[in-house]
Amino acid sequence: SHPLAGVVLQRKWEAAAWRLGRGTYHTPIQRASDFVRQVAPRPDERLACSYQRGSFSIQLDEVLPPEAASAIRQGLPIMDRKWRGDFLRNAVLVGPEMRGSSPVRIARNEQRECPGFAGLFPVGEGAGYAGGIISAAVDGLRSAKAIVSRFAAVG
Repeated sequence: SHPLAGVVLQRKWEAAAWRLGRGTYHTPIQRASDFVRQVAPRPDERLACSYQRGSFSIQLDEVLPPEAASAIRQGLPIMDRKWRGDFLRNAVLVGPEMRGSSPVRIARNEQRECPGFAGLFPVGEGAGYAGGIISAAVDGLRSAKAIVSRFAAVG
């Protein structure tokens, strides 16, 4: 019910990952197929990961909200079928990453401009209008088009 309840949720699960990683900035990691089957990785298991600070094997249920884990667990087999069985066999899940999106949204009007601040166009994740790199790019493109349309008529 609180406007920043999402921040509290983020902090809870980030703290769990930090604690389980022993404060090393390593990221939790698990094979996607094991996650779907709810099979815990061996504690000594090392999986390849591009995250430069390192990783540690864990059952990701320990660092994800139950609702998120359930949704991911239901969605992965669907994705695997769409990729003709080539996904789950090789995929590794890394996470959680929760600080990517802003917990607040900067107001903007139909022209995509912040009311009361002429020339300020809140865009993307930091402004609260996207949840990832692709949606942030699309939001930025739409705002750029709106700005060009607005000022093209002036010249």
